[in-house]
Amino acid sequence: MLSNVIIAGSCPKCHVQRLACRYNYFDRGDLQIHAWEHKCSECGWRETKAFRSDDAVQATEANAAQCPFCGRTGG
Repeated sequence: MLSNVIIAGSCPKCHVQRLACRYNYFDRGDLQIHAWEHKCSECGWRETKAFRSDDAVQATEANAAQCPFCGRTGG
């Protein structure tokens, strides 16, 4: 598992500049998962989205290696 965290800006709930963007990548050979999380270290607000290679709808929906919240690329 690969995990990568950066500070992505301010929290939409408490407006503190501690909103972390976390990217996790899992590769099991036949299954890949790109998981994104935005979480505020101050108030705990969070938003998540994951893309699975075995979900045909999600595979064509968006670039899984790009955060759907802030647009940064993972890896």
